[in-house]
Amino acid sequence: MSGNSSSNQSEFASKTIRTSSNTRFIVLITRYIVLIPILGLTLAAMMLFIFGGFHLIGLVVETTLSYLGMVKQNTTGLPIYVEIIEYVHTFLIGTVLYLTAVGFFQLFIGKKIELPGWMQIQDTMELETDLIGVAVVVLVINFMSISFRENVQDLARYGIAIALPIAALGFFLGMRAWAKKQERHPEDRQGKNEAPRPSPEKVVEEGS
Repeated sequence: MSGNSSSNQSEFASKTIRTSSNTRFIVLITRYIVLIPILGLTLAAMMLFIFGGFHLIGLVVETTLSYLGMVKQNTTGLPIYVEIIEYVHTFLIGTVLYLTAVGFFQLFIGKKIELPGWMQIQDTMELETDLIGVAVVVLVINFMSISFRENVQDLARYGIAIALPIAALGFFLGMRAWAKKQERHPEDRQGKNEAPRPSPEKVVEEGS
């Protein structure tokens, strides 16, 4: 009876090992599917950098020539610094797309490559934080562009519609940072809930 039990246990253990090995093999193979979004994100970042860079150079050249009186500038109704800020936020989006591609590569492929500290991604929470930061910048710059345009009605409604998601994202980041801090330092939470215990010397003095 004990021989049958031990043989069943060994057979179950071997099946478990084979299943775990097969699962690990499948995960190791299928993780390379992430190369497709990595390529797409990299191409999108390159497109924003290239086209945004050329358009920004054209804007600077056109503005300089118009100040010199050589050409007539095509006005868009926005101050020049607002247009430049719009290009900067385009480059920020491209930067986050590229960092997301690099982060996916680090998380899924796992190749050890020499990168600066600010480009190293440890978990998906860092990618989400980068995306949230860019989303806030995009919303603020869009509101700035709208506020400088002519014949803008219900500007307060636009401001409220942009402020609400920014506040929600800020609250989300604050709560997540607080939860992460609690996970790293659980003794702080326990120390607040528990009353301080008197030292043995103080107990002896009170007893005497």
